Amino acid sequence: MTLTDAGNAGEESVREVLREIKGTLISGFIRSKNICYYNKNFQIDFLLFTPKIGLVILEVKNWKGTVKAVGGERWVQEVAGYKNEFGNASLQSLRTSGMLLQILEKGRVNKWPIRPLVVFAHDNAKILKANGKHAPQTDIILKSMIPKWITENSSDEIMYKFTSTEFEAVKSVISQYTSEYVENT
Repeated sequence: MTLTDAGNAGEESVREVLREIKGTLISGFIRSKNICYYNKNFQIDFLLFTPKIGLVILEVKNWKGTVKAVGGERWVQEVAGYKNEFGNASLQSLRTSGMLLQILEKGRVNKWPIRPLVVFAHDNAKILKANGKHAPQTDIILKSMIPKWITENSSDEIMYKFTSTEFEAVKSVISQYTSEYVENT
């Protein structure tokens, strides 16, 4: 299985969780293909429309083994006696959130706060998060924790009603920038 296949399998397993909570904890969700905005490429794994939070960006990783999540540039994955280094998924999620914010502002459909969240989809993932000044920049959870995370981060003082018109407007603005991957120059 390639990394792309593994990533797609992880995203599909998260989609199943999101389908189960659609209509209760979330109003809906969308995904994107590659987005190119000012020569910067990114992809939205999932954008959740969450009435008591706003928009939530899910950065999905399908890594197995033990992942050491820190605030630095690289995270370490340990599987069966070997180590891999990957970019910090919290920083990736923050970057995606920032790029989405710019696109929504340009399209004049920026009405909601955006929360970044890293979700590990693999059933055999164990996340070790650093604390204090070395802590990762975002929340990091397992896919089974998505409903609980939404409930715990919801505010009873907030209630966003996402209309089908708003949902379509967000999709339309995002689709304006959807394109094949362009090598950054």
